[in-house]
Amino acid sequence: MPSSPDMALRPRQDIPALTGARGPAALAVVAYHLPVDPTTPGTTSWFGLEPIFMRGHLGVAFFFILSGFIIHHVYRNVFASSLNSNDVKRFVLYRFARIWPLHIVTMVGALLLYAVAVLVFNRVPGDVDSYSPLSILANTLMVQSWFGIGSPNVPAWSISAEWAAYLAFPFLCWLLMRLPLLGWIVLGIAALLLTGTEFTTHPLGRIATGFVIGMVLRECEGRLGLARHLGRFTGVGVLALLLAGCWLLPEESLLPYTLGFAILILALCNPGDWLAGLAARKPLVYLGEISFALYMVHAVVWSAFKNLLRIVAPGIEPTAHLPVLAGTILSLLAAAALYHLIEIPGRNMLRRGHRPAPQHAAETGLSSAEARPAR
Repeated sequence: MPSSPDMALRPRQDIPALTGARGPAALAVVAYHLPVDPTTPGTTSWFGLEPIFMRGHLGVAFFFILSGFIIHHVYRNVFASSLNSNDVKRFVLYRFARIWPLHIVTMVGALLLYAVAVLVFNRVPGDVDSYSPLSILANTLMVQSWFGIGSPNVPAWSISAEWAAYLAFPFLCWLLMRLPLLGWIVLGIAALLLTGTEFTTHPLGRIATGFVIGMVLRECEGRLGLARHLGRFTGVGVLALLLAGCWLLPEESLLPYTLGFAILILALCNPGDWLAGLAARKPLVYLGEISFALYMVHAVVWSAFKNLLRIVAPGIEPTAHLPVLAGTILSLLAAAALYHLIEIPGRNMLRRGHRPAPQHAAETGLSSAEARPAR
């Protein structure tokens, strides 16, 4: 029997540790783009941490899995037994309001930087097609990565992929809820085995595997209570293995990281886990709340900062310790400002006249892609 919208839209429980985990994942992406910026070859030594920085892009894979987990956690009861058109419309509106305002503002910021580079400094970026009218239109509609079109704000490719997952979720959830538990397990294994194959070279293939793994993880956790069977230090142990893999595994080895991220998410759902307790602390939860803004704005801030540095202090290497630290701090400050001035007001404005969204990290915290990512 269909659950009422008021009850169905209410999450079973809040999991603050999952919000807290988003911040470090977003910082991993920042580390991938700043210290090892390929457009700014540097000679600075990062104390042997370069292998970790080089795999910072895996933060997006974590976001995709987390997005599927949280969206299914919050909305599974809404679409488990029926596809009510009002519920589908409300879900799509909530997700659109979650990501579009910040996406548009950061895209405009990237376009302004492009205009300054061309009109003031007579410099044309190499990826000029990413600033074309077609690209701007596709980015405004959040469909750019579906068709292999670039983005003025580079990280926005994942927002386009996340948007595709949001549009598919109600129908996918309704269909998958007809499966027995064994069917869910088989589906999860299949998605895991596709990870790192040719299928995931396309953004839609990548979001499909990660998002489905997250959904399967949440469904199995709900039916089997997997998290409560994990030890107190499972989260720390898995995190240590993930970090060790940065030195031990080939850079293209996505599957073992994906498996590690799945277990890590389960560990963070266990209130008794030490790492979950740390991630649930207020400073990390706040960092997680602004993580979507950090993910979306850091490339724009870094582009402006490093080019300004080249003008005012040409002898300083942008990827040296102090410039990177300054760029990171500026990105965090910009993210906090955008979270409070754009993300929350924009979300509330677009949702005006509709029922309040679920009070959960999926609504208040990066999607998917989010990669937060986004969720």
